[in-house]
Amino acid sequence: MPTVHVSIPDRSYSLLIEHGILGRLGEVAGSLGFTSPVLLAADANVLATHARVARTSLEQRGIEPILHVLVAEEKRKNLEAVHRMYDAMLAGRIERRSAVIALGGGVTGDIAGFAAATFMRGVPVLQVPTTLLAMVDAAIGGKTGVNLLRPADDAGRREMAKNLVGAFWQPRAVVVDPAVLDTLDPRHFRCGLAECVKHGMIADPGLLSFIDTNHDGIESHEPAVLTELITRSVRVKVDIVVADEREQGQRALLNLGHTFAHAIEPIEALDLRHGEAVSIGLCAAAACAAATGRFSPVAAQHLEALLRRLGLPTRLSQRVNVDRLVAAMGFDKKVAGGRLRLVLPIGPGQCEIVDDPDLHSVREAWVAVGAHPARAAR
Repeated sequence: MPTVHVSIPDRSYSLLIEHGILGRLGEVAGSLGFTSPVLLAADANVLATHARVARTSLEQRGIEPILHVLVAEEKRKNLEAVHRMYDAMLAGRIERRSAVIALGGGVTGDIAGFAAATFMRGVPVLQVPTTLLAMVDAAIGGKTGVNLLRPADDAGRREMAKNLVGAFWQPRAVVVDPAVLDTLDPRHFRCGLAECVKHGMIADPGLLSFIDTNHDGIESHEPAVLTELITRSVRVKVDIVVADEREQGQRALLNLGHTFAHAIEPIEALDLRHGEAVSIGLCAAAACAAATGRFSPVAAQHLEALLRRLGLPTRLSQRVNVDRLVAAMGFDKKVAGGRLRLVLPIGPGQCEIVDDPDLHSVREAWVAVGAHPARAAR
């Protein structure tokens, strides 16, 4: 069983990656010292499948699971969802020696993780991701958070500002069962591939080659191929988290493509999942880097071609006004001192953090992925 260790002072833990390990969840929970009851925060989409397996395994170990069901939609990832979880924790008499088990994708992990971080000043959380995106990214590193609504713009729109309320709260462990991906909707599976590509762009160009070479095995969910894909991608994130848990420097590299993505993900007319927005954001970051001479235009084309081959979008489906998108970037949580911060690729497996980037290049990047360049009324 591949095991990746996250070695953080006083908060070290392991990622356990194994086909079928969900059926041994009770064994894992018992080994971590969890006592009854535990709150099993489960995505509504997995109630009839993975939640049933998890509950049975916990009960066989003598651990009572209190089920709390989440509607795992980004627009519902807010403080209201956290308050509902607090109510469930109080009703279930969750104590500091109890635990929260997050079973679902990134939205579930974020809400459950933040609730665990803040209930009674912190109770343990076990992350059990059921989407590829959560396995390789959201469940790792201890970032938890929910969304707020931005102030109304000139057109009266109040769109989401991603993850502005949150906490760093490392899990006690992350249980990754690639077998659960067999039930995942293909669109959501592709979203996770965008994060794998991102990790290759940041630190492992060989991962990009692996994805390209093993495309058929990834698409058919070959166990050995999926395990290798997840393990290699996880190691990129873990290495960065261990070096910079609180995002004082290097961890910001994990935001490659995300500042662009967070500007378009809340636009309902675009109908983008997070990984799809990240895919477009990666193309925009590459275009911005190429416009400033940091990145080869040919390399940017190769990136776009790989994402298209994986079935991911690389351009906006509608011509959103570029001024609206640049304004939205100003509400990203990476803004510091009123200055925009971007992560831009500079070579194979290499990126740099750019503070206060040239806005003309940022606008060019948006136009390159299909935004409308006119400074018209929005």
